Amino acid sequence: MVNLISPTKVNLSETTVMNSTVKVWNTLVNMKFKGFLFEVSLSKYQKYDRNINIFLALAASSSIGAWAIWKEYPMVWGGIIAASQVVTTVKPYFPYSKMVKEMNARCLKMDLLNIEFEERIWDMMQRAIISEATILERYYYFSKKYTEILSMPDDLFFEPSKKQIDEANHRVKIFIQANYGIEIQL
Repeated sequence: MVNLISPTKVNLSETTVMNSTVKVWNTLVNMKFKGFLFEVSLSKYQKYDRNINIFLALAASSSIGAWAIWKEYPMVWGGIIAASQVVTTVKPYFPYSKMVKEMNARCLKMDLLNIEFEERIWDMMQRAIISEATILERYYYFSKKYTEILSMPDDLFFEPSKKQIDEANHRVKIFIQANYGIEIQL
């Protein structure tokens, strides 16, 4: 007769809790990373948009001042006018203003959702005041909300640079150390 019972007993409820703990922790860290990545990217897009607007403002005011030196430096006048016209014409094709609006809204939503996720799942799990069924129910609710936030409009392309990713990882490392006392390697 073959013994069908495994020599090591596995308590499925402990395994499930352990797996949900790891899943929730990984999601917490990943979503904090994505929130920081949105913040870093937002800062980049704000700088680009601001620099373009500053250039256009300077070009407009320089062109007014250039009337006084029109006879002395006609090429300066022509160059300023031509450059500002080109930038004004192509500015709608630079998605910086739209990215600033999108990223700003997403940063706020992500921050609020991360706080709620941390409070309504992670903290309650750590104090053992939440059932496994509630953990899973809330986990899937938050997963849907995160997916909505992370989904960008079709006309915007978001691809962070390595520098932005490194900065977001650095911020996650600081956050985890400061809030949980855990030193993580990235």
